[in-house]
Amino acid sequence: MPTITVSYSDICSMLGREFDSTYLCERLNMMGIETEVIGDELKLEILHNRPDLLSPEGVVRALKGFLGIETGLPKYRATPSGITLRVDKSVKSVRPFISAGVVTGVKLTDEIVASLMQVQEKLHASLCRNRRKGSIGVYDLDTIEPPIRYTTVSPEEISFTPLDFGRTLTPAQILREHPKGIEYGWIMEGWNRYPILMDEKGRVLSMPPIINSEETRVTEKTERLFIDVTGEDERLVNWTLVILMTSLSERGFRLHTVSVEYPNKRIETPSLRPKRYSLNVKVTNELLGLNLKPSKIAEILKTMRYGVAGSRKDSLTLLAPPYRGDILHQVDLIEDVGIGYGYDKLTPVAGKVFTIGKKAPIESLADRVREIMIGLGFTEVMTYTLTNPHVNFELMRTTGDAVEISNPVSEDYTIVRTWLLPSLLSVLRSNKRNPLPQQIFEVGDVVLLDDRTETGAVNVRRVAAVAIGSRANWTYIKAVADALLRELDIAAEVRGTDHPSFLGGRVAEFIFRGRRLGVAGEVHPEVILGFELEHPVVALEFDLISG
Repeated sequence: MPTITVSYSDICSMLGREFDSTYLCERLNMMGIETEVIGDELKLEILHNRPDLLSPEGVVRALKGFLGIETGLPKYRATPSGITLRVDKSVKSVRPFISAGVVTGVKLTDEIVASLMQVQEKLHASLCRNRRKGSIGVYDLDTIEPPIRYTTVSPEEISFTPLDFGRTLTPAQILREHPKGIEYGWIMEGWNRYPILMDEKGRVLSMPPIINSEETRVTEKTERLFIDVTGEDERLVNWTLVILMTSLSERGFRLHTVSVEYPNKRIETPSLRPKRYSLNVKVTNELLGLNLKPSKIAEILKTMRYGVAGSRKDSLTLLAPPYRGDILHQVDLIEDVGIGYGYDKLTPVAGKVFTIGKKAPIESLADRVREIMIGLGFTEVMTYTLTNPHVNFELMRTTGDAVEISNPVSEDYTIVRTWLLPSLLSVLRSNKRNPLPQQIFEVGDVVLLDDRTETGAVNVRRVAAVAIGSRANWTYIKAVADALLRELDIAAEVRGTDHPSFLGGRVAEFIFRGRRLGVAGEVHPEVILGFELEHPVVALEFDLISG
């Protein structure tokens, strides 16, 4: 989980009163924030689903409600800045979305500068997935001549002075020579045009997601900020901007919107409208083991910074702050009721089950397989169960059907995986800059369509492993498969087979008691290139059969 460091005195200053550090830490712990005191600093471990708490302003905003200093829905107002940001159609193929806003009345103290730098860093690392999903730019608006243009350029088309660099560079040179270009250049691999933000006079603001320009640097004299967030996920881009803007508002700064003009639409960002949700009172009490009246639940949720737009005997209509993009289900609201009520006030109740539990046979087998694979020199990874057809089928040179998600949050996660190998190859792609050889495995479930079952699908526990490097050949992966099966006391028959994901003549299937356990072999070059890898890869995937 991400960790931030905040000033204890700054926190108390924003709260408007002095609190004993021990008491404050206890309250933070009850909010789910692990706390450590180091002198005047508090080291806070923030839950991964609450990026709005990755700044001292966000923490204070939540604390004000939890401590009863200021309850209910925080009110934010953003007036039009009059600034237009025009989006060129060429960005669609590289980094298609952008949101922007303006902050005025800025007075940059050391604490505010440290907070702004830290929240950018933490949002980049967590919510924005190391800048791949989104990246933030903050500029001195007085150095910019609107309107602003978001477009693309060829690698050598322009040059500008990037932050903390003493000379001008082209985009291609930045990726080769600037520390940030070297660190994040992998995001732009394969692009023949690079995104650029520039103003009316052709002055470069930034080259997202890599670096801002020195010319638009924020200094202690800055009084107006222009902020942008670019990325490949529109919801995440907007959410990130709202988190930043509302956090700065907690310092008393004024917020303004920017008119973003796409080729086919025009929107005002950021949108600070609260989101409306319905909460079932009966379900809330059942899940928490309580008997709270709607009025009491409403009171609790106000301390968690919700607004209450309506109350009935069996339900509440709630308004969530715009920065709470983590709320996906009614259960998220109920969790906040539990936090606001106080987990320390809940009475533990023993479960009414009078049987002696033991580990399921498939779990014991899975643990045994993990021990074997680790003993064979492989490192265990855990990947997402959700994926998409491009990764699950197309990159693997296969076709098929899978269980589809009816309301996917992202286009990256639209189906339930039907096998493990695509996920493992994606891990290799993310680690291709690390030394070779790499040997990883996973024990996990896949979901296969099956008309014979009541649900039309069935879960299957599997083990899969991949290796990349000089030893990645058929002899090696066959030896790994044999060792795994031998340790499990499975005498499987090996048969040559054809599989579109593997090289012909370098792949085999393993049969046990008339059932196909799985397959092992050398991965097809087209699959390797599809996952942007540069070395031979071998792989295996077997069903786990207990009993």
